[in-house]
Amino acid sequence: MGLYEDLVERALSLARGKRVKRVVINPFYAFAEIERGGSGLAFVDRDLIQACCEDASDSYWRKAADLIVKEYLYPAGLKSTISLAVMNAIFNNRKELLKEAIKEDPLDLIELSPEDEILMIGYFEPLMKKLQGRVRKIWVVEKPNPFQDLSRIEDFKKIKVAIITSATLSNKSLHVYFPYLEKIPEVILMGPSTPLSPEVFKYTPITWLSGSMVKESELLFRLVCEGKGAKSFFKSGALEKINLKIEKK
Repeated sequence: MGLYEDLVERALSLARGKRVKRVVINPFYAFAEIERGGSGLAFVDRDLIQACCEDASDSYWRKAADLIVKEYLYPAGLKSTISLAVMNAIFNNRKELLKEAIKEDPLDLIELSPEDEILMIGYFEPLMKKLQGRVRKIWVVEKPNPFQDLSRIEDFKKIKVAIITSATLSNKSLHVYFPYLEKIPEVILMGPSTPLSPEVFKYTPITWLSGSMVKESELLFRLVCEGKGAKSFFKSGALEKINLKIEKK
């Protein structure tokens, strides 16, 4: 099975008997909440959304969670994005993860030298400011020409850390980058869409999950309804960053 199938299988094992309480989408994020459970987010890739959910008779509210989880295997679009938000809501309710969580930023724990290079797949402005001056070069890979950007990298062996946006799980492009990441010592999957399920990523190049835990579900719901994005989610206290080290076999 591939990464996306593994993600669905793991979420299904936790979704049985659960129902979705509510779902809301703004131009940036989809929000989902499980009845008597957690809440989760998924980045909305607007380039993939050509129409709203076509079936007006099909409501996500109070729908069985496992049925929505399975929709992640649909082609990338609105349905699979909502499914990712539901899976993240399910994973967000795993309180045992708090015992494994690391408060420190992975970039503060990874030893960097002025000769090292960083690969950034997706642009993280706060990290650019933090890393500039600490390393020799930061390579940024972005749409619309990610592979053209990758082709400019002179030597992947010089890259110490890769940071990849978890928005790649919304558009299902994450696996495409794996061949470029295999030789990089530390690979951080970062952003509010990051599934808090380290076991799913055990056999991938990903070494860290840098995601978020929902602290105030009602507040987060309201912020998404108001069209807010990640900056507001963290600033308000609705989200809190959480880092998990992936143990490799």
